[in-house]
Amino acid sequence: MSRTDEAAILDLDEHPLRPLAAVRRDAPRTRTIVIRHQAGWQTWGLLVVCVLLMAAVLLGHWTLRSLDARHLADQATLTRMEGKIQRLESSMSFDSRRRQMLMGMRDHIMKVNTHVSLGDAYRYAELALNASEKYPAVDPLLLLAIGTVESRYETNATSTADARGLYQIWPSTGRLLLRSLGWQYDDGALYDPEKNTEAAALYLDILFTTYSDPALVLAEYNGGPLNAGYFRARVGQLAAETRNYVPQVLSLHERLLRQFAQPEPQQLQFMHLDAHRQGKTLAGPVPEGAAAARPAPPPRR
Repeated sequence: MSRTDEAAILDLDEHPLRPLAAVRRDAPRTRTIVIRHQAGWQTWGLLVVCVLLMAAVLLGHWTLRSLDARHLADQATLTRMEGKIQRLESSMSFDSRRRQMLMGMRDHIMKVNTHVSLGDAYRYAELALNASEKYPAVDPLLLLAIGTVESRYETNATSTADARGLYQIWPSTGRLLLRSLGWQYDDGALYDPEKNTEAAALYLDILFTTYSDPALVLAEYNGGPLNAGYFRARVGQLAAETRNYVPQVLSLHERLLRQFAQPEPQQLQFMHLDAHRQGKTLAGPVPEGAAAARPAPPPRR
């Protein structure tokens, strides 16, 4: 052992260790928590305010949803009303154009056939217009041109080839057409304006399905399928009637298209002239020369 270690031991013997005294600790302090209770009416008031605010928010939300729903309903109503107005305007415009077409066709028939009455001319025009609406491929003015060239709108017209009626339909063709339309065929069926017009429109509709060229349609309508082949081939076997018939109808059709594109104002002269047609007076037919025998009105002073 070294001297240093011995000196340290001796020093410890001279100064013995003292026991550690217990650390003095202060007694724990008691803390008192005081809860102050507010008055009851303030708590209930705060609760009521919160409930009112929540109710106001919910009411506002419901009101906004109601306004949105009403706005959508009003917008849908306005859309339906606009649609109805547009359809009404379209219908009125269509009716106006249709009536204008009908009156123009009637006046043309009365110009072509001076013996036809006003009522009959209107009926022939209405039949042609209805048939063209049933068969959209058939232009009513083309039907009008065919009737003008074929018979000049004489219901009892009969050609040398035995074509009959307003649109000059052969009995063999008419028998097939009328049966397909659900009508019974007899010798006088093609002289019926309604049946003849309907059969002619159906025949033209079939031909327009076969040919895209109106000239070929008219060639077959006038002379049959063989004649249409001759017309297409431009050969000499083409019948002279068909050679003249096709350009005549097409020319009249183009003239009618130009005329009806810029219609003239309707005049009342036809109704005035129609009063002097046969059978248009309560006393019966107007005798010949009766108009000349009437005394002239006294001159105005």
